[in-house]
Amino acid sequence: MLTDFAMPRARLGRLWIGDGEPVRLVGVINASPESFFKGSVRKTINDAIKAAEFMISGGADIIDIGGMSTAPYNKTIISIDEEINRVVPIIKALKKEFPDLTVSIDTFRSRVAEAALDVGADVVNDVTGLKGDNDMAHVIADHGVSVIIMARERIVPAQGNDPVIRTIDALKESLDIALRSGISEGNIVIDPGVGAWPPLSMDPLFTGGEPLRGEYIRGDNKYPWYSWDSIIIMSIGRIRNEVGKPVLVGISRKSFLERLMRRNAPPEERLFASIAAETVAVIMGADAIRTHNAHESRDAIKVAEALRSCLNKDPGICNEELIKIVKGK
Repeated sequence: MLTDFAMPRARLGRLWIGDGEPVRLVGVINASPESFFKGSVRKTINDAIKAAEFMISGGADIIDIGGMSTAPYNKTIISIDEEINRVVPIIKALKKEFPDLTVSIDTFRSRVAEAALDVGADVVNDVTGLKGDNDMAHVIADHGVSVIIMARERIVPAQGNDPVIRTIDALKESLDIALRSGISEGNIVIDPGVGAWPPLSMDPLFTGGEPLRGEYIRGDNKYPWYSWDSIIIMSIGRIRNEVGKPVLVGISRKSFLERLMRRNAPPEERLFASIAAETVAVIMGADAIRTHNAHESRDAIKVAEALRSCLNKDPGICNEELIKIVKGK
């Protein structure tokens, strides 16, 4: 049985996210040429501003800026100074051009986050769940900003736990770090980590090893990465309820989609698969979708959000809910 999605809200910058709020759309801009989807890369400030303007016109509520790819299957490491030099000018320009825009910095490095926050970033999106840099949680707390914490394990746990249990446990660990460090309860959103993210003890960004290959890069000998990611999407409602925080999900053009499509499909050919998976994620309870494709995802997400209002409800209640949604009441 699908769960009830009534949950506390949280802030991402100026925006509320969660219970009673529309599903938020987070548009991705990468200043990292090594990013897996080249269509998301913007090499100049002017290109980044144009891309942001286009995504905002397509319904993006938040723009997420990344300066270094963290894909564990590619060599992507750059220096902290280079990452700062990539993202800070773009964030500064975006905040000048769009003063009311909520901007997120996608980094796990505290120095990068601090530099971005100092020029106006509103949110830190940390793919290590505050576990990759011991200073990160304190930087966020000191600035009083919002954080998106992704489910990441430090080490491979004992075998046998399923992906949902491991994801929930990892998120609860990160939530504890955030609260102990002084981050406000109402400034925390969670990300279940779709996208083949290994425990930090296996991640070449932290081990200095070679890029990961194979079916089991999560450190598990039972669940291939594409199966893991699919299970997590179908369990968003449970994760949301057990951790007790709004959920942001990033699915756009990721590799597991190619496996489910059952054909060779580079990121440029995964648009429709992305929209299908994003739709399912919303129906399962996602509060925000992080996407490269704001225009294409917008209408699908709105339809999915409307249909979600009918879950576990009799036809009469469903009818009332849909009328309110369609008429904007």
